[in-house]
Amino acid sequence: MIKTEAIILKSADSNEVDRLLTIYSEKMGKINIFAKGVKKPESKLRYSIEPISWVQMILVEGKNSLILKDTVIKDQLLNIKKDLGKIKIAKKITDLIDEAIAGQEKDDDVWRLILMTLKALNEDKISFKSAVVDFQNNLIKILGYDPEAVRELKDIY
Repeated sequence: MIKTEAIILKSADSNEVDRLLTIYSEKMGKINIFAKGVKKPESKLRYSIEPISWVQMILVEGKNSLILKDTVIKDQLLNIKKDLGKIKIAKKITDLIDEAIAGQEKDDDVWRLILMTLKALNEDKISFKSAVVDFQNNLIKILGYDPEAVRELKDIY
């Protein structure tokens, strides 16, 4: 059993009742996990696994992947979800994470950057215009590249 904080980056239907979540977790980095049965109306996890949410998760080893057993919402980041402009920025940030982090790589600096940026966006503490560019430049630095030489993450790969 693994207990970790995570930001839910994206969610995709897996079958009639399951979802596949891509998360960036504090203890394991970017991983995919299965949330079994969460689309059932009686599922207690149903509303706690929305993208762009900060949660505490309990995961267990399945045959081929990690399975979500329980989750507690730390912050749903509702101010982001109420504003279309903020949703677009948060989506760009989660897409950058998904693009830049290839596999399961735990990185405390990346974790702090993601959490700090989304919390600042949620609390109106960063400029809309600079949020994505600042996030991308900081992520490029953390990944060990020079932001002056690498303008965009796509230039790395």
